[in-house]
Amino acid sequence: MDRSGPRLVAFFALMYFAALRPEEAANVHKHNLSLPEKGWGDIHLEEATPHAGSSWTDDGRQRDQRQLKNRARGESRTVPCPPELTAILHAHIAEFGIGASGRLFVGERAQEVAKLTYMRTWRVARRRAFTEEVAAGPLAATPYALRHACVSTWLNGGVPATQVAEWAGHSVEVLLKIYAKCLDGQDELARRQVMRALGHREES
Repeated sequence: MDRSGPRLVAFFALMYFAALRPEEAANVHKHNLSLPEKGWGDIHLEEATPHAGSSWTDDGRQRDQRQLKNRARGESRTVPCPPELTAILHAHIAEFGIGASGRLFVGERAQEVAKLTYMRTWRVARRRAFTEEVAAGPLAATPYALRHACVSTWLNGGVPATQVAEWAGHSVEVLLKIYAKCLDGQDELARRQVMRALGHREES
């Protein structure tokens, strides 16, 4: 595995379990986390750091400092942190510590993790996890697929679209457009929920 791989497990886990965008995961600081020793916690997002290249940032860094996507400057977003992610984040902090700026993820020679680094690690992981035929195709071509998987899981699990949109930082309109297929089976799920609310027992 790429030598950066172990340091990026929690980075990818933030996308898979909390639907963070890569630029949001890259900017998670210790103070953004409200984590118990185990169980459900919260991730409070304030800003994102999209990759721009050193030629396009004011301070010469690879990442730009911006407000969250679809949010006004200064507007935050809170995402639930499931128990699995809580454990992964604690393990990451215990093993690798926190960067000087408070960031969870830093580069070997920089204060932030580079896009090139996590993309290289992702490509190595895909080649090891998939067959040669699957790896040559589009499945999970980029880490962003982890965010899609998380949002799809929330929707398929019956979380209301309005709540999913809030957690994921989408508008409801965009959410319904992108994830329409995940909502195809929600009618039957909703009917079962209504039946339970009315006191009916589900047939075995």
